[in-house]
Amino acid sequence: MQKIRHIFIIILLLLLHACASTVQITSVVEKNKDGDFLVKWEVSPDQEGKIDIYSSASDSSLADFVPVKSSRIEDQFALFTPSGFGVREYFLLKTAGTTSGIVANRLIDMDNIKNFRDIGGYFNVNGEQVRWGKIYRSGDLSSANLFDLEKMKKLEIKTVIDFRSKENAAMHPYLLSSGIRKISLPMSMGEDTLNRKIEDGSFTRSDAIRYMQDMYIGIVENYKKEFSEMFNILCDENNYPVLLSEALGKDRVGLASYFILYVLGVPHYIIEEDYLLSNQTIDITKVVENAEGFPEYIQEALTAVLTVDRAYLNYALDHIRQKYGSIDNYLEKELHVTNNKKNFLRKYLLYNYNSQ
Repeated sequence: MQKIRHIFIIILLLLLHACASTVQITSVVEKNKDGDFLVKWEVSPDQEGKIDIYSSASDSSLADFVPVKSSRIEDQFALFTPSGFGVREYFLLKTAGTTSGIVANRLIDMDNIKNFRDIGGYFNVNGEQVRWGKIYRSGDLSSANLFDLEKMKKLEIKTVIDFRSKENAAMHPYLLSSGIRKISLPMSMGEDTLNRKIEDGSFTRSDAIRYMQDMYIGIVENYKKEFSEMFNILCDENNYPVLLSEALGKDRVGLASYFILYVLGVPHYIIEEDYLLSNQTIDITKVVENAEGFPEYIQEALTAVLTVDRAYLNYALDHIRQKYGSIDNYLEKELHVTNNKKNFLRKYLLYNYNSQ
């Protein structure tokens, strides 16, 4: 009995040592105003030593990554001048026998397109990473200038899915570069009702929150066909890269992005963080002209409408769970996201390092 206990203690110590020696690298890439790439990292558990940084103009193969710099772990950042003329650059970091995932700048700087970003790079519950450069999300494209259109061309975007209402799309039409197809899947956010409430001064922050909650439920319930068609489009690899677009790129696109990342197995808290990024990329003062001229309570209401709040997202998700039993049931029974579609999306939109 004592021998068995001794063996058990040895096994336990070995397991604890293995857990303690596991090294994880968390990294992000940002593009600064000068166009340089700022690579940031954290290594856990905390330690000293060297971290090697590799770069590539493409993420198609790990073999394409070449060493560009060796830094101290404790520096936690390094700055790089772009090595080529592409819009994107991809990085890998290695230390202590551990390799990070592929990282790139999530936010794409545009002149006149709000909230333009990549939904790739996240890890799912199985440790698999969503591929960069396959699905982008953004606000309205009607103000895009030649610089913006050229950048979309360099990103090789083939399909734009436009979720704006028919009325909004008619008021703000746009043209895309040749080779980019626009598919309209219109979803109304009740803009006319909102505008009337603001104009007659009968709109408070409480009204705005109820409005947003009702609109999210309306999107979930009234546009199942449109979401289902979106998944059909995403199940054709000839349509990629895809851009999901709407007025501000935060609500309809936010729910669409949630459903996509959920199918790919990304945890809720990570998808929620992606959803909340809109608050960092949308300048409310540039959305509403002369907003300071409204009474303070109207300004507070507008802020509630023009920002995202995890309460809006979770209100819709709770509604789905209560009515349909689970998000999976809603996706399968209402949006017709079959196992075959899920398998295709996971195969196409997740990196397979073993095949690279």
